Amino acid sequence: MYTIIEDCSPYYIRFTHPGIENIIGKCKEFTNNVDFIKWPSFDNGFTHYVHSQNESDALLSLVPMSSQLVFMQDRVSSFVTQPGKYYRAHKDGIVNRVSINYTVKILDDKCVTSWYSDEDLKQYRIEGTNWKLGRSRECVGFDKSQFTPLKSMTAIEGECILFNTDIFHDFDNSQATHERIVLTLRLVNPGIEYFDVVKKKLFGI
Repeated sequence: MYTIIEDCSPYYIRFTHPGIENIIGKCKEFTNNVDFIKWPSFDNGFTHYVHSQNESDALLSLVPMSSQLVFMQDRVSSFVTQPGKYYRAHKDGIVNRVSINYTVKILDDKCVTSWYSDEDLKQYRIEGTNWKLGRSRECVGFDKSQFTPLKSMTAIEGECILFNTDIFHDFDNSQATHERIVLTLRLVNPGIEYFDVVKKKLFGI
């Protein structure tokens, strides 16, 4: 069912599957006329756009992984990044270990996502460990120029990514001139749904 494009475990797996264009197309339909800069959740170049229940149901009904994984129905979200923006090194919320990401709108090759080791980043104070709602754990004052990433990736529109959110990572859209949209799906029971567990369920490896 799934065709692996690139396996860079434990950081990410890029893959595709039949019907992926329907998911991408439906998400574009839901976001095409949204002015994300004016959206209430817009924050310094980033928008966490949580889809309505109807939109979430429509999207999840098209996702074949729904037969193997239990997705959070209230956390079907498009994460939107404006051009010229950079998101510092972080791990996602304490209750999130992995994400299924669909690349909905990526119009250039300028946005780079990188992963870093705990050891390298141990000098940083972590903001967010006590935040509610599972928000991200972020390295305060992170300076990417001081580190060599463990792995880097440039995402391509129209693919799906099994993304390890439990390793420090950043993404750099500072050189881009286009808005970037990624549909992000999160799992129920995240405390046990780590990258390797989900990898085994989906790909048998």
